Amino acid sequence: MALADDLRALADRSLAALNEGHNYFTFSKRVWQLLQKDTKKGRKVSFHNPATGAKVDEEKLYVLAPHYVAEYLRTSTFQHFVSLFEDFFFDLLRLWLAAYPGSLAKKQIEFGTVLQAPDKATVTFAVVDRELNELKYERVAGWFAYLEQLTKLGCPTAAEVNRLAEIKASRDILAHNKGIANAIYVAKAGKLARCKEGEPLEIPEQYLRESWETIRKVVRDVSAAAVKKAKGAKLA
Repeated sequence: MALADDLRALADRSLAALNEGHNYFTFSKRVWQLLQKDTKKGRKVSFHNPATGAKVDEEKLYVLAPHYVAEYLRTSTFQHFVSLFEDFFFDLLRLWLAAYPGSLAKKQIEFGTVLQAPDKATVTFAVVDRELNELKYERVAGWFAYLEQLTKLGCPTAAEVNRLAEIKASRDILAHNKGIANAIYVAKAGKLARCKEGEPLEIPEQYLRESWETIRKVVRDVSAAAVKKAKGAKLA
């Protein structure tokens, strides 16, 4: 399959996964809302979690519903969106570098890896994977600077890169700092920082929707530009 076809397939998978993630959030929220309406009408329910021993009835679920949606459903869906973006970005780079490895010509690799490799493609992917693993430790702006230097796609915009930087910084805080903003978040988010150091970082539903829209637009624009560029490029 040609690179353009691989890139198109990657975009289709990524956009479909983003849509499915948003569907999961929307429909799950509606189920909780429906449960709340039913309990108001007098419906009786009872659930038991044998793993924790917890038991709830309709009154407890009515109180828990907004907490579960805000604290668990929104935050987990948000983190899933960011993971999908990261997967798309580095899968795109991996495809591009494997097809056009000229930019990696001066990279070094352990001779043992070469000796154990069954073919040239295996060696190429080993070099590509090491390059991308190192890039993952850079900031989002560094990711896109690398992409632009490599592909000259001309997208996304600087504003979109800044937006993505704040989105990823928010995800990192949720995953690694119990949702409390720190100096690293403030530095990475820059002018788009949504709170100060020491403050809890929330994921309002409007922010979740806007983050999803930003990620989806960047995936669509970058993949379209990459497909167009790949069709007219010569193998390095």
